[in-house]
Amino acid sequence: GFLLSKCCLPILKAKAKRVRTTFSSEQLARLEQEFARQQYLVGAQRGLLASTLHLTEEQVKVWFQNRRIKWRKQSLEQQQAKLARMG
Repeated sequence: GFLLSKCCLPILKAKAKRVRTTFSSEQLARLEQEFARQQYLVGAQRGLLASTLHLTEEQVKVWFQNRRIKWRKQSLEQQQAKLARMG
């Protein structure tokens, strides 16, 4: 038989599945409040908000990314509804 040494086998790294963050109602209210003021939050502003809400900067960043997507989708749907009423 033919044996492969360990050096020749590919290393399989298990990708860690990220746990979905569940935001409290207070955190969501504050995130929405900040989003209403400005849709892009970067640098020190993001860090300050994250520490205030006891979240990581990554969690705040991803929330803002997802919220912008939702906002764009809602804006597009509103425009389409307006056009449908006109024509």
